[in-house]
Amino acid sequence: MEPLRSSIIPDQYGAILIEYFRTGDEAALYRASLLSQIFIDSGMGPEDIVALHSDALDRILTRKSPRDKLRALSDSHQFLLEVMIAYGVRFKEYLELKLQASLRDAEAQLAREQERARDLDRLQREKGEIIVVIAHELRTPLQAVKGNLFLSERLMSKGQIESAADQIARANRALDRLSRLTADLVESSREGHPSLKPGMHDLTAVVDQACGWAEPLAKSKSVTLVWMTGQPKLEVRTYFDPDAVLSILGNILSNAIRYTPPGGQVTVSFGVRGTWTWLEVKDTGIGMSPEVQRRIFEKFYRAPEARLKEAHGLGLGLSLADQLARAHNGRIEVESAENEGSTFRVLFPHSSPESTATSQPVKSQNREP
Repeated sequence: MEPLRSSIIPDQYGAILIEYFRTGDEAALYRASLLSQIFIDSGMGPEDIVALHSDALDRILTRKSPRDKLRALSDSHQFLLEVMIAYGVRFKEYLELKLQASLRDAEAQLAREQERARDLDRLQREKGEIIVVIAHELRTPLQAVKGNLFLSERLMSKGQIESAADQIARANRALDRLSRLTADLVESSREGHPSLKPGMHDLTAVVDQACGWAEPLAKSKSVTLVWMTGQPKLEVRTYFDPDAVLSILGNILSNAIRYTPPGGQVTVSFGVRGTWTWLEVKDTGIGMSPEVQRRIFEKFYRAPEARLKEAHGLGLGLSLADQLARAHNGRIEVESAENEGSTFRVLFPHSSPESTATSQPVKSQNREP
């Protein structure tokens, strides 16, 4: 116990003890018993109280006669006994409260440990599931490549060169998918914003390229893909990284086509509004609930409806698109309703970041370039 740094307790104790010697009143014993809470709050133990009592008694009896000292010693024993009884009762209550507090702390700590254990177990399960999904997704195009190359080899051995070329083209498309999957995995593992090489480029050319790549998938799904087909390809020069925007648009287009039923339509439009460039992909697909919209850009997240529609997928495409849009000092907006389709709108500065530092993106009103 730390030594008492004040004379308040000894003075109080001594004054009550003197009053008891003078009056022998029960009220003095009661006031002495009330000091027990102060003893506990001050961290005093039984031996400290006995020492306090002895010091107070020595001061009081310094000039007393032997007879008075003898009588006072007898009375002081009764006084100390009452004080110690009160102290013991209060100390028992104090220990019970401390024990209850300790039990509550222990229960809270146990609950936290159990929660951490559950989180760790969930993360381990999710990690295992992700590894299985990644292995499956990478294996599928590899098997397609092997199968197509095997068939092309047999066809070539029979002199069926044209049919063999078709199989080689399919193998190339499978390799393209494998390349995109591995690129998505690499990009999603990077910390912070992806590195970009932005400059003034023709947005029309990038949109045309992305839609050209997506068109075979749309045809295979019996989905109509509408962009600049049949229209004059006017140059729209703006500030961006072509590879990054190609990846953003490619991922959004891929999802729009996959989750649009046969006979549906995916429409791509773009342009410049004020100081901001906008790209928009609108589909007539399955749409999304508000909960899905809140989580759509999380890594490895796939909506339950998306998993039912198409079992395979890494859930990385939109996460990567969001990262790339943010790296352009832009963002992606989503408007959707279940069974009513979705609209993804990408916004990023029309010119260099320095000239748009004080501007804010605005939603495009004109959805045609």
